[in-house]
Amino acid sequence: MGQVFCQVEKADVTLDPDTAHSNLMLSADCRGVHLAEQRQDLAYTPKRFLNNYCVLGAQGFCSGRHYWEIEVRGPGGWALGVACESIIQKEKLDSEGSHVDSCNSSSVDHHLNSQPQLLQKLNYQGGVWCVATHSISEQTSSSSTDKAGRLGIYLDYEAGRLDFYNMDKLTHLHTFSSAFLGERIFPFFQLFYKGTYLRLCP
Repeated sequence: MGQVFCQVEKADVTLDPDTAHSNLMLSADCRGVHLAEQRQDLAYTPKRFLNNYCVLGAQGFCSGRHYWEIEVRGPGGWALGVACESIIQKEKLDSEGSHVDSCNSSSVDHHLNSQPQLLQKLNYQGGVWCVATHSISEQTSSSSTDKAGRLGIYLDYEAGRLDFYNMDKLTHLHTFSSAFLGERIFPFFQLFYKGTYLRLCP
């Protein structure tokens, strides 16, 4: 891990409000996001997700090496990774348009938030590469929602490499190998349940 982090400075990633689903509430500095109690009345933009609680980063990458970190707080139910620029047009983020492959049992030791959830690796055919957790229920104790974890994502565009790290334990979670074929790649964020909060670390 040390070799990776010595090679690249942390990217200054923020969230793009024009891509956010209308049920997502972004912080004023566009670094945090959670599910709102109800749908917001937002202006339509061709970049906005309409069917899934997703938002993209405002900064896209078509070359180079980039690294960013996300703090995850709450009961779980999130997906984090990268997406190709055309994903909103495709928006195939459902079970029929994706391939979901659970990590091996050892990955449970690397979960974030100290929740008994299985970390999954998802490779959507529509152009999303991410890891995710899914809570069994939205009903969690107040003590569990207070816990937080930090996920690191490292992208090497030319090498077609995407790495995920648990930054609390300084452990490697998963690596995707893929040819991005010259398309611009954006940080990707998805929420599944209320009570979970994602925040980009400066």
